[in-house]
Formats: sequence, C-alpha cells, structure tokens
Amino acid sequence: MTRVGPGARPNVLLVMADQLGAHVLDRDRAGVRTPHLDRLRASGATFENAYVSFPLCVPARASLLTGRMPHEVGVMSNRHADVVEPGTRPDSLGHLLSGAGYDCAYAGKWHATTPEPPHDAGFDVIHPFGDVGLVDACTSWIAGRAVTDDPFLLVASFDDPHTICEFARNQPLPYGDIVLGDVRDAPPLPANFAPAPFESQAVRDEQSRAAQSYGTLDYSPDDWRQYRFAYRRLIERFDDALGVLLDGLDAAGLTESTIVIVTSDHGDGDGAHRWNQKTALFEECVRVPLIVSGPGVTPGSRRARVSASIDILPSVLAWAQTATPEDLPGHALPVEHAGESDATASRSIVVETLFDQDAPPRTRGRALYHGAYKYVVYSWGRYREQLFDIEADPGERRNLAVESAFDAMREEMRMRLLEWCLATDDQGFLKVLVLPADAPAGTQREIFARPY
Repeated sequence: MTRVGPGARPNVLLVMADQLGAHVLDRDRAGVRTPHLDRLRASGATFENAYVSFPLCVPARASLLTGRMPHEVGVMSNRHADVVEPGTRPDSLGHLLSGAGYDCAYAGKWHATTPEPPHDAGFDVIHPFGDVGLVDACTSWIAGRAVTDDPFLLVASFDDPHTICEFARNQPLPYGDIVLGDVRDAPPLPANFAPAPFESQAVRDEQSRAAQSYGTLDYSPDDWRQYRFAYRRLIERFDDALGVLLDGLDAAGLTESTIVIVTSDHGDGDGAHRWNQKTALFEECVRVPLIVSGPGVTPGSRRARVSASIDILPSVLAWAQTATPEDLPGHALPVEHAGESDATASRSIVVETLFDQDAPPRTRGRALYHGAYKYVVYSWGRYREQLFDIEADPGERRNLAVESAFDAMREEMRMRLLEWCLATDDQGFLKVLVLPADAPAGTQREIFARPY
C-alpha cells in the first residue's frame, strides 16, 4: 500500500552488493554497463566519497548492522569462532526496526559472522545465502506488501561480484562462469597499476602470504586485464538483478513510498597497485557506491565524506522516526539537500583493517580521512606511514609522508588518529600507532597501561 506525504514512514529497501568498488562506477568506468545503477543515480543522492569501516566482509557487515566500528563490536576478521553474533544485539538494525513497527525481512548473504542470518536477528529470512532465486524471493515478498499498511525493511544481499575471488583462483563460479574474449577487448590497466614508490612493506608481505587465497601473485598484465573484464561482467549481473528489484517495486506500486539504498560491504583492488580482493587500505578496496533514492531525497551528487558502514543505521532510524541510540558514532546521511552539513564538512572518517594471512602479531592498519588528506599507518614495516592528497592523487601514487614539506600535515593527522583511537578505546591499535611529536606528556605511558 502506498504511503506518501508528510509524516508517513517510508519503506526501506537496502540492496547490498559484495566487493563492489565505487571506482568502477566513476573514475575507472571503462568496459561496464550499469543501466539500473545509473537509473538510481539519476533519481537519487549519490555519495561520491563513501567509505566502509573495514575492507572485509564480516567486520564491515557487523559494523553496518550495529552502526559501530568493528573494534567496538569485537569483529576484526572473517575468523569468528569466539564472536557474539552482532545481529542478535537488541540495538542492531533488525531489532530496532522491528521494534519500531516495521516488517523486517532478509534475503541472501548475511556473513556478519555466519553465512546465514541467525533466527534471533529481528528479520524474517525469506531466502538463504546465494544469488540463485534471491531476486524472485524478494519480488514475491514485495508484491505481498502492496496490500498491507505497515512499513517494511527488506535487505536484499547479493554475493556477486564477490565471486571474482573464485575467478582469480581458477575455481568454478557459483552462478555461472564468465566467457573471456580477446584480451585486446578487455579494459586497459588502471593508471595506478604499478605499486607506488614508498609503498608500505606490510601490504606486499600480506600479498605474498596470501598467494593461494588471492590467486594473482604471478599474473601478467594480460591476466590482470582479463580479471578486470570478468569483474565487470559480475557487476553487470548484480545490476541486472537490481533492475528486477526496482521493477518489482514499480509493479507493486511501492516506488513512491520506498527509500532504496544501494551499497557494498567493501571494494576490490581490481588491478590497482597489482592488488585484488580487499583488506588493504587502498581506495579501490575501501570506497564503495552509496546511492539513496526515494521520498524526501533530493537528487544529485554529494561530495561530503560519509561512512557506508556506520551511517546507514542512524539514517534508517531517522526515516523510521524512531529513537537513535545516543552513543552511535555515525550520522544520518544528508539526503534532503546537496550541500554539506556542518557535521560532514568537518568530519574525520576512519577505516580499520587486520590482515588475515600473517602469523601473530597480525598486521593492523588504520586510514584516517580529513579534508583533502588521507593518512594511513600500518602496525609495522618500512614506510608504514602513508600520506596522500586524496583529491589531487586519488590513485595514491605519491606518498607525502616521506617529504619534509608535509611534516606539519603528517603531524596533524597523527594527532587526529591518536585522538580518535583514545575516544573510541581502540586498544588494538593504540599501542602501534605513531605518536605525534607534540602528544601530551605521559601519553605513551597511559597507552601501555591499558589492558591488551
């Protein structure tokens, strides 16, 4: 049933891709067709600078469900034997929305610890993990909503284009293989294909340790071009499914009363820096699409830097006109206007990572964005500090941390990261960050007095 007008609470359709980087939709768009994503971008708000909280499936999804950073919910890797399922928390997405009177349904990949949603996450599960049959289950469920009065939240969570991982390992693709053509017809290599000078040692160490998992260590340039071709075909599969979902909303008469959000849990290296998959703090891995369309949304691009992980929950709660937990670190997305709000204009965004392949103590990393700059620090190794003017150098080719002219900016970013880690009790990283020269006396002693 259509509900529009002042005071009406909208339906929410959250569509999740897996491993879809924003670069494929903007600065590295060659060789891909996405008419349905383009349709949403034309009618909605596109956040050009949306960053995940962690470039890995389980931590990023745990963060989205709870609106909190991964270290705050104790989910820092895909290894989760001792982790309490975040979706069972009473302050998680499904519980908060169902408690606000929404009918909540979930279809597809959960992977906020387990592949399938737990029974007590606040959702009715209408389709298990896997893309086969997912769209049909969702459109059938949507059709049934046309005759009800209660608003709904439907999460449609796809596996593609994550199956590029199987492609890189020469494994069968779960939803059908990709037919490769002449490599000369494949997309060109990205401008930042070669590893940059003064790159962090920890990154290449991870790649060498993960050779079997990543599958690309011995790739030739032509292999990388075919990888990029296959990745774009998988993105087109996701786009086709999105089109069916949008048509299902139209057929049910629910488009005008439904806010549609499209995003991803993380991106993919896609050949930049000779990297594939995720985990590293490269732009291709951490910047994702974030498109919002529907009632109350003013179309147009947004330059404001936002979090595709921790900002979605407070946004949905605001649209649902229900109380937001006071301690949530995220902000409601500025969808009503194209300008930046004071909160987003002055905001710092932090991305966390923990490499899966190395032996303890495992490599940790943080990236902090503020203004035009991106500061990255890993827990060990040569050139563990990275500093980029991310507006002038989105390909991260020039590490300003090794240039004395940028010492003041590096010190400022060190201080901002220290303050953020202290404020969020990021104990796992406090002990390995680089302290600014003007840190308050006793800071190091205070840090190491904290429990591990």
